[in-house]
Amino acid sequence: GLLIGAMTRHVQIEKSPKVLDKQPLLHATMPKIAHPQIRNRGAFGGSIAHADPAAELPALLRVVGGRVKAQNARGSRWIPADDFFQGFFTTALAEDELITEVHLPPPPAGSGWAVEEVSRRHGDFALVGVMAVVSLDASGRCDQARIALFGVGDGPMLASTAMGVLRGERLTDEAIAAAAEAASQKDVDPPSDVHATAAFRRHLVNVLVQRTLSQALARAAGQEVKA
Repeated sequence: GLLIGAMTRHVQIEKSPKVLDKQPLLHATMPKIAHPQIRNRGAFGGSIAHADPAAELPALLRVVGGRVKAQNARGSRWIPADDFFQGFFTTALAEDELITEVHLPPPPAGSGWAVEEVSRRHGDFALVGVMAVVSLDASGRCDQARIALFGVGDGPMLASTAMGVLRGERLTDEAIAAAAEAASQKDVDPPSDVHATAAFRRHLVNVLVQRTLSQALARAAGQEVKA
């Protein structure tokens, strides 16, 4: 796995050969974050602590099952990502705690990954974003699927219903379409705002879940996927 210090700048992660080798999903995600000027200054831990519902890194932490190390004057504790994000710009950090480092476990054996998002302009916050990690068993069936959504609620969320649809199944086009339908109709209750309607966000969830699952499946099967 990877241990990343909270003050590590985005650009350091983006250009790190170790990140590319150990956590390719993180490597692929970094260029999608804002613009080069921001990535040159922004810190990894700051993005996690900020917990913007439309940000990429909180969703990545959830999809890979990462952990956050919180520190105060009395000591430290590790907080799983699934417990860390608690609502709109809200985390499990106490008022006297800081993030000091983040742990990302290695990808499961026989797994593939993908990240897709839609924004009005490159560098804008995502209207909808999806990350997927899929691992296959020896028979080619889905051993585990994790799908994280961002931009569609009060924080990064896992598409639990869609994930359940895939578990133990062969990832045919029909199975992927069923998972995408479950994600868009059962796992999210997206808002309408000046940027997009709820109906449009549901549509994007459906499309992007299908894309990410198809790409993740291809990578899990050892196929090359164009960025």
